[in-house]
Amino acid sequence: MRGLNRKKIGLLAVAFVLVIGVMEVLALKIGSMDLPLPSEPGHPAVADRPGG
Repeated sequence: MRGLNRKKIGLLAVAFVLVIGVMEVLALKIGSMDLPLPSEPGHPAVADRPGG
């Protein structure tokens, strides 16, 4: 058994790049979703100091 030859290493590199690319696209799609979060009127979305 000779181990990995250049062709197998090249195919693994291409597959790795494709997997990373798909993961990046999914991350962008998930990050751009607008999720409606419930908020009460008395509680602001950003925590401010009292009296500030």
